Amino acid sequence: MSPEPVHRDAACPEPVHRDAACPEPVHRDAACPEPVRGDAAGAGPAEGTPQDDDTVLHSTTDSGVSWITLNRPEAMNALTPEQRERIIALLADASADPAVRAVVLTGTGRGFCAGADLRGAPDRVRERLPGDVARTIRIGAQRLVAAVLDCEKPVIAAVNGTAAGIGAHLAFACDLVLAADTARFIEVFVRRGLVPDGGGAYLLPRLVGPQRAKELMFFGDALSAADAERIGLVNRTVEAGELEAVAAAWAERLAAGPTRALALTKQLVNDALTGDRATAFAAEAAAQEINMTTRDAAEGVASFTERRTPDFRGR
Repeated sequence: MSPEPVHRDAACPEPVHRDAACPEPVHRDAACPEPVRGDAAGAGPAEGTPQDDDTVLHSTTDSGVSWITLNRPEAMNALTPEQRERIIALLADASADPAVRAVVLTGTGRGFCAGADLRGAPDRVRERLPGDVARTIRIGAQRLVAAVLDCEKPVIAAVNGTAAGIGAHLAFACDLVLAADTARFIEVFVRRGLVPDGGGAYLLPRLVGPQRAKELMFFGDALSAADAERIGLVNRTVEAGELEAVAAAWAERLAAGPTRALALTKQLVNDALTGDRATAFAAEAAAQEINMTTRDAAEGVASFTERRTPDFRGR
């Protein structure tokens, strides 16, 4: 056995360990066949003022794009509780900050997010009681996915590498998904005898239909970026070297758009499959009522009648 704490996790079938040959945590897994170590490779803009805590990098460009970058390449960006809470806080900040008008979520190295990393979890101090697991899921993975779905700004996932378990669901919760051609998506839970969490059974049927969702979840096979695009999980696959530039271009377009209208549109689309037609129509009318009070709506109409390009300010 390893002398150091180890963990088993939905995205990592082998224990994570430290050894003399590799001072950093390493793991082997179907999503990562070779030992992974930290490297200098990364995604994210050079522009903006960094606000980093090492494992989650954050910067906001002058045009209002918030870049959130998972930064544990040595662990394929397996997600710690601290990183989860940081992402949730940054998404809440993006919603509340009028200067932020779009968000990009990405990772450094060869992994977007290889699932949940439980190495930092406290040792159990009492016997597990009924309700403990459900509570952990509610306050953990489900809160993270909900933070993406509820963010009032459009969120782009720039999937730079393997997205497994909660990492895949984090990407699927985003409004738009760009993937490097080297990326893979893995519904890895079945390999461990687990039920998918982090909203997977909610997200996937809405994206690809129930049969495709069951195929992915029943078998747990790795899905290439090209196949993910073919079945509708990914908007566009690009060469790995172009991912950051394409994500930046998409985010800049969103940041120049009518921010409140985009937020209301996001809410309508996200709610569309959970209610009946009457509810959807009522929500649409209410959203239009709210949006028509914004400066951007007035500008959009004025620019049309004046035959000029609109100047949206996000208000």
